Amino acid sequence: MTGLKVILSGFYASIGIYSHQDFSYTQLARADVMLDEMGAGSLKDCRFEEMSTGEQRRCLLGRALVYEPAVLVLDEPTSGLDLTVTFHYLNLVRAYIQNAKTLLLVTHHIHEIPPDVKRVVLLKQGKILQDEEKRAVLTEANLSRLFDCPVALVEANGWYQALPCHATSG
Repeated sequence: MTGLKVILSGFYASIGIYSHQDFSYTQLARADVMLDEMGAGSLKDCRFEEMSTGEQRRCLLGRALVYEPAVLVLDEPTSGLDLTVTFHYLNLVRAYIQNAKTLLLVTHHIHEIPPDVKRVVLLKQGKILQDEEKRAVLTEANLSRLFDCPVALVEANGWYQALPCHATSG
């Protein structure tokens, strides 16, 4: 499958494109726009299996967004991506949120939570540990309790990062 076909498959929520699936001019044009919005215009005719992981993720995000869903569900979307690709991917997700869309993000990686996210739910062993406004939830104490290890937390420009912290003896 090519990058374009990956995007087009989102209209039918299918894995692949089949001969019985017809695409309108509007759908083809939307897929082209989506490729460009994802920064993947050059991947239109590239085979999916020959793309890097980051290129594949951009095409798959475009596939999910091509029919303009009201809610986007992502599960650790930047796992395995290098820093540059991670930042680009998170900017694409932020643009989605800023268009008044809802994002449900499942992650162990605090750095994946965009500044635009307002509410965070901490789950531990299948139970809700905390469910509040992001600033109240993302604290060193809460994250240390969640992960069962001392955590230092850094915040910059609305982004958070968890760092190792050694418990003080005393």
